[in-house]
Amino acid sequence: MKVFSKMKHFTLVLLVLTVALASCKKDKNDPDRVDLLVEKQWRTTALTIDPAIDWFGNGTLVTNIYAQLDQCDRDDITIFRKNNTVEFDEGPTKCNPNDPQTVTGTWAFNPDKTILSVTLGGSTTSYIIKEMTDKRILADYEERFLGVTYTLSATFTN
Repeated sequence: MKVFSKMKHFTLVLLVLTVALASCKKDKNDPDRVDLLVEKQWRTTALTIDPAIDWFGNGTLVTNIYAQLDQCDRDDITIFRKNNTVEFDEGPTKCNPNDPQTVTGTWAFNPDKTILSVTLGGSTTSYIIKEMTDKRILADYEERFLGVTYTLSATFTN
């Protein structure tokens, strides 16, 4: 009878520990990344590339891509919607007046919400989230061009 009682006590302790550990996994003050992402107007405010690239085709290597962007690219807005659609808006100024003001795509997180995948026109870019708050996202993604894989580091703010 004492063995049964000890097993019952051990099982109860295990159950309490399991519930306690599971509840500690997500702090109630730690907002969900979906909540941090959706229904906000995100703008790119920094963009670097590694290795450096000949941006202008004149032999000068560049790492700060953001500094090379025209104002009409810097004011573009991205809005992630709760229904997993994403809107890319040209913002107040358009580089090409014939471009549509807004195009749409889709977005999804991986299960642990460390990778944000954005699909537009059949092409998907996966952003590795380095930091995410309600005001800023730091993320890296890769692009392959002429046999070279480039890592781009972006900062998005709202």
